[in-house]
Amino acid sequence: MMKKILTFVTFILCILVGAVFTPTILDKDMLLGNHNITTPKVIYDYQQEIDNLKVQNKELNVNIENLESKLENYENGEEVDYKLLQKELFNENIIYDIILGNTDVEGPGVEVLMSDSDEEITIGDDISNYIIHNSNVLKIVNELKYAGAEVIAINGYQLSWDSNIDCAGPVIYIDDFIAGTPFKIEAIGNQQKMMATLEADDSYYVELSRFSKINISLREKDNIVLKKN
Repeated sequence: MMKKILTFVTFILCILVGAVFTPTILDKDMLLGNHNITTPKVIYDYQQEIDNLKVQNKELNVNIENLESKLENYENGEEVDYKLLQKELFNENIIYDIILGNTDVEGPGVEVLMSDSDEEITIGDDISNYIIHNSNVLKIVNELKYAGAEVIAINGYQLSWDSNIDCAGPVIYIDDFIAGTPFKIEAIGNQQKMMATLEADDSYYVELSRFSKINISLREKDNIVLKKN
């Protein structure tokens, strides 16, 4: 019993440590500096992504410290309340499954729909303003995470702490999952906070709504059901 406990706690600890050292869903173009023009807005977005990751890593470090303390107590043979421990491990196992997208999740949240523009491209227009790029999806996802989204899915695929989102022509790859337009981004969490964050005048969602040609919408949903991957 104790050996299983130590193995499980160590396993969860490894997951959390990996999460700390793995940048969570970053905009690669932004981080690599692949911009034609460096504007105050680009610098602001870059700093916001860094701040978001710092907050996430701080929370993960607290969890790591708690687990390390538990692990040390178990290794030292401290007397264990097995009923309480079983409950704690059950809850941590659920959290682990959610982190990896291995369990069904449901609850209130918000939905963002994104699709390429229906407008005809005229001579002289920048075609990139009419189509969705992986960076657009990345920034919306990060904005939702910053707003406290607990679980996020794109076209039904749950994102985990180490998910990668890459562009491949008209589709994007999320890990090994292929998603095509329209993109449906669903986030479970505090609806008011997520709506307020995305509808703020300086949000990336509002920027896309006002200055790009793509179709994008936002709405609250009383209940979102996300199936495990």
